[in-house]
Amino acid sequence: MDKNENAQKVVVNLKTTIFQDAEREDFIFEEVGSLVQMNNGLYLRFTEHQDNQAVANVTLKITDEHVQLTRQANGGHHSRMIFDENKDHDTIYQTEYGPIKILVKTKELNYDYNEDIMNGKLGIDYELHSGGMIVGEYNLTLQFSA
Repeated sequence: MDKNENAQKVVVNLKTTIFQDAEREDFIFEEVGSLVQMNNGLYLRFTEHQDNQAVANVTLKITDEHVQLTRQANGGHHSRMIFDENKDHDTIYQTEYGPIKILVKTKELNYDYNEDIMNGKLGIDYELHSGGMIVGEYNLTLQFSA
């Protein structure tokens, strides 16, 4: 949870669908997080849990230009991805075995936020590429509300 005194407690519903090697995998999380407006950006922070164990700290920075997702997972996995429909972004995915260079290609980015009721929805369709080959196609749908 955010220690910032301006942070608003929110409920986060996240669904990620991954298409990899002709397989589909869905991940669904409902978490309590915090939302704060800072420096022309909206920051949403929460911790992912699986089997009642914390597995990753997640921060989303949402601006008019792009969305940045930072995920620090247990076991040394760390990623920072920028989603921007107008530009592909290179990033490094840090694993316990070392860094992997990844290219993030945002296919679609939708964002709606109602500041009056602290309610928002974010949808991102994107691909990850490594070594010139597609690693997977991803669909992220996130809703948050106070």
